[in-house]
Amino acid sequence: MIKNKKYKEYNIYYPEEEIFYEELGKRIIDKEFKESEVYKNTERNYVAKIEIKGEKYILKSPKSETIIPQRRIQTFIKNGEALNTLINVRERIKEGMKEYAVPFLVIVKKNIFIKESYILMECIEGESIKSTADIDKIMEIVNKLHKEKIYHGDLNTSNFIKTKNGVRIIDTQGKQERFFHFKRWNDIFIMENDLLVIEKEYEVEEKYYKKNKDISYYMILVVRKIKKLKFVEWIKSKKKELRKKGWRI
Repeated sequence: MIKNKKYKEYNIYYPEEEIFYEELGKRIIDKEFKESEVYKNTERNYVAKIEIKGEKYILKSPKSETIIPQRRIQTFIKNGEALNTLINVRERIKEGMKEYAVPFLVIVKKNIFIKESYILMECIEGESIKSTADIDKIMEIVNKLHKEKIYHGDLNTSNFIKTKNGVRIIDTQGKQERFFHFKRWNDIFIMENDLLVIEKEYEVEEKYYKKNKDISYYMILVVRKIKKLKFVEWIKSKKKELRKKGWRI
């Protein structure tokens, strides 16, 4: 059960049984934390390692949903990326999937649309994925999740970290796919285009549990081929140019 507490102009969301997380949320709102390392700080994303009372955490802000019009409009009726991650990933962990980095709380400032949001997560110390053996471990996790109809959404090696206790997932919303196998096949196609996977000449589909190609496989294959058409590539390049000029698309 997720509890919601109002503080100033924000709502703090956290698991009902973890009442002390409310205080952490207030400290973040009041900027009572130390930035140890900023991993990303762009117009669309903020990710940093922070410290509160000597404890390390990862603080993220999915800013793209507050600036891209189509995504901003969606927040009128939807929870938003941060809150979805808190709800979904904690549910996945309850189901026994311990590979996820634990999300602790979410902070949202919203009137009609989300104006600002943050998610505070477990800080996992470890190493980046480097070897074929590491990718094997990722594929073991992927097979486990996909069999339960759970997909990643951005399946690449940079969203995993190797620790002394095994490989962990550090960035995903933990969503489920109710029908077909579309999102899960998309995970596999994304993984096949990962730079480390290509460098190691790793055969992703050989390690994937689902050997039979169904209609979802061919649907996503067609979609990806369309995205590579010259006309579509031209549109993408124009969008990038407009973004550099300040357009929020």
